[in-house]
Amino acid sequence: PPAHMENATLNRLKSISDDAHCRGTPFHTIVPPPSIPLQNEDQLGTATLTSDDLSHLSNYINETYLTSKSMAQISQQFESQSSIQLRNFLNPKWATVISQATSQRDDTDEFTQQHLSNSPPSYTAGVTPSWTPVGPPHKQRYLTFDSTKDDDEPGATLATLQQSLLQSPPFFKYLCHLTSLSYALGYRGRIRRFRPGLDYTVAHYGILTKESVLDATLCFVRGEEEEWENGDCGGFECYIAASEEEGADEVYEEEDDSELLSVSCSCNTLNLVYRDPGTMRFVKYVGSSAPGS
Repeated sequence: PPAHMENATLNRLKSISDDAHCRGTPFHTIVPPPSIPLQNEDQLGTATLTSDDLSHLSNYINETYLTSKSMAQISQQFESQSSIQLRNFLNPKWATVISQATSQRDDTDEFTQQHLSNSPPSYTAGVTPSWTPVGPPHKQRYLTFDSTKDDDEPGATLATLQQSLLQSPPFFKYLCHLTSLSYALGYRGRIRRFRPGLDYTVAHYGILTKESVLDATLCFVRGEEEEWENGDCGGFECYIAASEEEGADEVYEEEDDSELLSVSCSCNTLNLVYRDPGTMRFVKYVGSSAPGS
């Protein structure tokens, strides 16, 4: 696990949350959207990846991950560990466009080490009509993108990728091959931005699912991998086992921690994690020393 790992808990974030309310931060509580059902026969057909499927995927995904050999190796590792990181996942065309757009946005919003070393970030930094802050702050804070309100970058590019690749039938079949899991019954997804010195999510019992799910997270960050891997900057996603004795609305306490897995940030990386019903996850508070959002 990353060095110096600490859980994000209610007590640790209370002072941050109170300060945010005092400053009038326009938080919006967002309930996760219902899972969008898939009609297997119509949308997936069979689990076999056709030449048309592979052709579609090759418009976005690094060709290394589309060979039969690499898919078999990925599947073997995933079956063994129930998780895997696929680095350099998108092809150079898409990776370059997104990396440039996210870096430019960080520069505009002053989420750079040079700016953050001189002054703390504003709670409204990066907030636009299309980038909305999510709360309540004792459980979560980050920005989420709404493509219906504006075509603000890099959100617009990410929304295009979400619709054309990540929510496409060929990609669902591709995930079936990589994970050896059965057909997806449904999906949900959102575009999130975690800002340095501001954002996090908290482990609490209200996020537990009744069924096992596959978490597929495509991550883009600024800076070198080593800066994120040691855990000092935060931003890593941590999976922990939940006790069955707690109530649904309670925040997971630090002393009850039972870490199962930590997934560090890495640019242009697809993280796949199979999550059981008794497992919770949180995104560690992104520190002001992080290279960017």
